[in-house]
Amino acid sequence: MAFGRRSILIAAAALGSGRARAAAIAPERFLWMQNAAGEEVAVAFRAGEEYIPAAIARLRHLLRDVHAGVEGPMPPLLLDMLSVLQEGWDYSRPIIVRSGYRTPLSNAAIEGAARRSLHLHGQAVDMAVPGISADELGTRAAGLARRLGFMGVGAYPSFVHLDIGPQRVWTR
Repeated sequence: MAFGRRSILIAAAALGSGRARAAAIAPERFLWMQNAAGEEVAVAFRAGEEYIPAAIARLRHLLRDVHAGVEGPMPPLLLDMLSVLQEGWDYSRPIIVRSGYRTPLSNAAIEGAARRSLHLHGQAVDMAVPGISADELGTRAAGLARRLGFMGVGAYPSFVHLDIGPQRVWTR
């Protein structure tokens, strides 16, 4: 049986949690998220190596630029990483998405936003989790980034930025 890059990454992420064997054999990925518009999606978006198109479409809509009403690209790797992170608390709390995809106009309107933000490519999420401090969430995300060797993690006072770009960590 051949494993793709995605399976290897998911298995590596699961090593610290004792779930490596299950992740490598039959990775099934779930997400429970809410956005700034008050919409909520709880869905299995992948079974094995196959993504579920209807579930991906629901998540793309949830992660849209809510100010402009525009859906952007949805890299499945971002969803996988959010799911691995959420698995750390057994999917018992939703990820609150403060910002997902951003249009250039919306990005320019945000004070301090990077001009070449990965939000412009649908590769980043600003998030919080009820009952988990931004410090703890940032620490968990940074640990995942260290294990995998990629992902940007920014810790802010009330949220965490996570992207699927090069490995880096920052605080504000």
